[in-house]
Amino acid sequence: MNNKILIKSLLFLMLFGVSIQSQDFTKAGSTAAQFLKIPVGARAVAMGNTFSSVSNDASAMYWNSAGLPQIKNFVLNFTHSQWIADMDHNYFGMVLPLDGVSAVGLSVIQFAAGQMENTTIRQPQGTGTFFDAEDLAISVSYARQVIEQVSVGFTAKYISQRIWNTSAETFAFDFCVLLKTGYKNLQMGFSFQNFGPELTMRGSDLVTVVDLDENSTINPGVESNFATQPFSLPTSYRASISMGLIGNDGLIQFENSTLLVAADAVHLNDNPEHYSLGAEYGFMEMFFIRGGYNFNTDEEGLTLGTGLSFDFGSSKITFDYAYATFGVFDAVNIFSVHLSP
Repeated sequence: MNNKILIKSLLFLMLFGVSIQSQDFTKAGSTAAQFLKIPVGARAVAMGNTFSSVSNDASAMYWNSAGLPQIKNFVLNFTHSQWIADMDHNYFGMVLPLDGVSAVGLSVIQFAAGQMENTTIRQPQGTGTFFDAEDLAISVSYARQVIEQVSVGFTAKYISQRIWNTSAETFAFDFCVLLKTGYKNLQMGFSFQNFGPELTMRGSDLVTVVDLDENSTINPGVESNFATQPFSLPTSYRASISMGLIGNDGLIQFENSTLLVAADAVHLNDNPEHYSLGAEYGFMEMFFIRGGYNFNTDEEGLTLGTGLSFDFGSSKITFDYAYATFGVFDAVNIFSVHLSP
């Protein structure tokens, strides 16, 4: 099988995988681990979450791990998002190239709510005791360029959710493809994400005493251990395309300026498909302006951002910022630091 046939076959399979899931419905609130849907990386967010076909920094493990072979040096990424309702969302990513055509990566996502006062039916104003909630995902990724135009990536994730003394754990997997079409720098990305067993919450907070016969005066209460019903993970199918309109490899040759445009389409198992457009303008690979828009979502919409990159000999540090509107909620601010020691 020659390369052209292989590329066409992969493209058909990826598009078919997305299209068979396409339907108009909403099942909001029916899946667990919603924090897995929060985007990471200020650069990607500022571009309207259109990053699956770009995926050339340490946030690629979230968007499309098949992009890891594009990274030729060891890189680190730290991202902090002040999410809605004063919740904190943090991301750490690390990528290590292996042999020029493959790479491995490690990433951690942590999502936490601050201390909240416990309330009951009898004490709706608060009991004086406090609880917190925290979600965690630890991922390991491996990607390889199988032929010149096609890279594939695989990610294994450990996922946990905890609220006070109740928790759940599971595993999930991603499979991703990055296709370089051979026309200029036109790229296409496909991601199948968060496939794994369901989550069921268990813990001491679900232990209670039940009176099996309230009419009996001698019947003792029985300690019972409740469990929530199982909830599936927020699986997704993402197709993306990107191209440099201006730049050394773009449609228009320009030495000091670049203009990258991208578009993503995402199908989720708990919401209708949504779409996004984004762009990034760069000047001398030092200063960047970004913007994007998310369509067919309840609250998400306009995104904006900027970036500054500095060289220190063989090392590089980049600071990125993103501003994302969120409907009736306060806008979200995302900060990233990208290091290439």
